[in-house]
Amino acid sequence: MITILHGALGSAHQFEPLQAALGVPSRVIEFFGHGSATDVSSPWTIKLFSQQLERALESFVAEGPALIFGYSMGGYVAIDCALRRPDLIARIVTLGTKLSWSEEGAHHETKMLDAEKIEAKVPAYAVDLARRHGQDRWRTVLTKTAVLMQTLGAQPVLTPERCTAISIPIRYGIGDRDEMVTLAETIAFYAATPSSELGVLPGTKHPIERVNVEVLAQHIMTFLKA
Repeated sequence: MITILHGALGSAHQFEPLQAALGVPSRVIEFFGHGSATDVSSPWTIKLFSQQLERALESFVAEGPALIFGYSMGGYVAIDCALRRPDLIARIVTLGTKLSWSEEGAHHETKMLDAEKIEAKVPAYAVDLARRHGQDRWRTVLTKTAVLMQTLGAQPVLTPERCTAISIPIRYGIGDRDEMVTLAETIAFYAATPSSELGVLPGTKHPIERVNVEVLAQHIMTFLKA
């Protein structure tokens, strides 16, 4: 069983094509307040989602240590969880995970999380966000995600130094045309992490909907099933 973790603003339905391409049993864990998952009253943080993942993996413990694919923020959460509970995770594959955060970087990302601007400039995206999270709460998803990013920018959870303590194999993946994540930051974490690999997907941008699922499935399976 492969456990899939979505990115910021994401939900399970985005991964249906990938799940079909993987050809093996898989599940998507939706973080609090995303998709059909219930929300919590507290602000969203990486620690909150990491603890949520930990509890979920504990409930699957009879299956053995988890094989995880983390897209974007999902990869960040998986790595943090692996640092705290390596006994719960066997391997991690990421794609498009922004690993290096700063206040300036967080400010750049949160500028794009304005619901009114999205509705005015990219109404189709607003409709898709409402479809993912519900007409009554997609704006809340934007607001709480912005706070999460600002918190992460002020105090990053992961650093290359912290990742030197990772004890499980990780494949850091990045698309060669990713406009959000740099190759340099991905390489920095890859170089610091023991038992890690670097995977660069050709012709691949950041949005999961624009990724070739057959190429991504191969990226995942060749590592998780090694």
